Amino acid sequence: MEVLQWGARALIVVAVLVAWHRYRYPGGWGPAFSRTYAPERRELARARRRLTARAVQAWFQRTAVQLRLSSAQAARRRRVTAAEQALREAQNPGSGPVVGNLGTLILHQHTLSIGEEEELPLADLTLRIHHGPKSHHLIVTEADGHVRHVPLSHSEHEEDAVHVFVTLVTNTARLDAAFQASLEDRVNAARAALAEVEGDTAEEDAVRTELHDITQQHQLDPEQAAALSRLKAARQKWKDATGRLPAR
Repeated sequence: MEVLQWGARALIVVAVLVAWHRYRYPGGWGPAFSRTYAPERRELARARRRLTARAVQAWFQRTAVQLRLSSAQAARRRRVTAAEQALREAQNPGSGPVVGNLGTLILHQHTLSIGEEEELPLADLTLRIHHGPKSHHLIVTEADGHVRHVPLSHSEHEEDAVHVFVTLVTNTARLDAAFQASLEDRVNAARAALAEVEGDTAEEDAVRTELHDITQQHQLDPEQAAALSRLKAARQKWKDATGRLPAR
């Protein structure tokens, strides 16, 4: 049974090849297979190979340049994406990295968090310490004058540690004030950098020009024109001999 299946498959393959050969060399069995028409078949086959070889060479040249164009476009998209991200970060720097912590207080580069729900900007933020009999009391005053009270028990926080943290907050707030003062300049610089990247199409334009020139050269290629002329003559010769015009 398996031998029969392989035999049937082989017959199908042979039938397809014969049909393809007859399509390429039309006019019946004689023109397609007899020795009488062998010179015409060889001439037609050579003409087809020459034109195909020239077309393949041209295709590889165009494809290489098109790949370079795609690469240049992808590189610019990556630069644009990076510039967009830089602009977003300039416009919204967020809290920044953690600088220090004391109990429920977490100091970031640009904010002070009190517990998990409150996050205060450092701009114009001030801290004062009041030492009670059982707790240190941090008085946090925001820029709008709103005051928050944060108790820190003596048993969990030494006085020196509280003073060190308050000093750290004060110094970080001063750095953040300078950072915020230059925020507009950084945003403008990021916008300008994005506009420059978006408009920098010099590499893509150069490759597009090269692709256009290559396409023009292929259209005016004398060797391709000669190969096409030889194929046209071979097809006409076949038609004169068999009465059928073969496909290219």
